[in-house]
Amino acid sequence: MTSTQITKSQPVEPNGLASHSRPIIAAHPDDVMREQLEYLIEHAQGGPCGCHQCLRLQRARSVLFEIFR
Repeated sequence: MTSTQITKSQPVEPNGLASHSRPIIAAHPDDVMREQLEYLIEHAQGGPCGCHQCLRLQRARSVLFEIFR
């Protein structure tokens, strides 16, 4: 699983610009989706309780399983 790369702060030049700044690389969308699904599945391990997170999992499951209907 990848995550957003955070760089340490760079020394600031007298003109206010950071020297040798590195770009922040965003996480891959597939990794973000997988992480969210893992979170929702883990939340519902004890059975759905009807909260907002459980409703999100139900919606995600219905979309993902649509192809099998």
